[in-house]
Amino acid sequence: MRIDRSHLPWFLTVTGVAALAALLYAANQHVVFLPLGLHLPSFLGPVPPASVTYGGTPLGLLFGGVAFGIFLFAAALGVRKKKRLWPLGSVQTWLKAHLWLTILTVPLVFLHSGFRLGGPHTTGLVALYAVVMASGVFGVVLQHFLPSLMKNSLQREVVFEQIPFLRAELLEEASRLRADVAEALALGVDGDGSPRILARFLDEECLPYLTLKSAGSCRLGNERNAAEMFKNLRINVRSEWRPRVAAMENWCQSRRMMDLQTRFQHWLHGWLLLHVPSSLALIIVTGWHAWAGLHFLVSKPF
Repeated sequence: MRIDRSHLPWFLTVTGVAALAALLYAANQHVVFLPLGLHLPSFLGPVPPASVTYGGTPLGLLFGGVAFGIFLFAAALGVRKKKRLWPLGSVQTWLKAHLWLTILTVPLVFLHSGFRLGGPHTTGLVALYAVVMASGVFGVVLQHFLPSLMKNSLQREVVFEQIPFLRAELLEEASRLRADVAEALALGVDGDGSPRILARFLDEECLPYLTLKSAGSCRLGNERNAAEMFKNLRINVRSEWRPRVAAMENWCQSRRMMDLQTRFQHWLHGWLLLHVPSSLALIIVTGWHAWAGLHFLVSKPF
């Protein structure tokens, strides 16, 4: 998802809500932060708060409850992506809400905690929250810049799910060429040794490169090395065999492009391997934390 002008209303809304929350927090600490004649509602407790732990005050619990609600909404994005026909707003709107509302949780979490880490439980919860947010920011940065990098780096892009089948086709074409070369050798059509040179190149370089699942260490996996190797190969074979050399070079180039696209895709989606499970863990731990906070508020009313 790219960050463009369509995100400006979300930015302004989140900034405004964060400023309002900060004003409420300041006013809850001391009435002087409110305009003259205004007072906080009584259900938000006394000013300043009677509780030493700010997260247990009514306003602190409000901040924490809103943040927890946003966590739950953010987790629902996965369901919304699978149910694209549901009349609940577009997926793009949900993505923007996911991004900006989770950003809103940053000031809410700080205000809920009173800018203190607390004991081991809350410290661990904050650390888990930091992992979720850091991985999410990393994912947003990747999704903003990586598509443009892919467009500039890939000469041609294929459907990602088709890459295993396309690689198998390249290997099949190379195997057919190897069979043709073997037939030429069997018939004695060797001349200056072109079929033998091609056979050796196919056996030692091209076929192993196209066969390996991860071929980054192969010489043909490097564009500059591959260009030099095919240049030398063209020089050493007769002109009638050079179209086969060009075909091999094209196969290897296609393989490099698909390998590069695969690496880009792994970067584009790999961060989710950390973000999704840590987000689930955050919801579970925060749920328990919220239940404990509500129980504390009910048992010790303000």
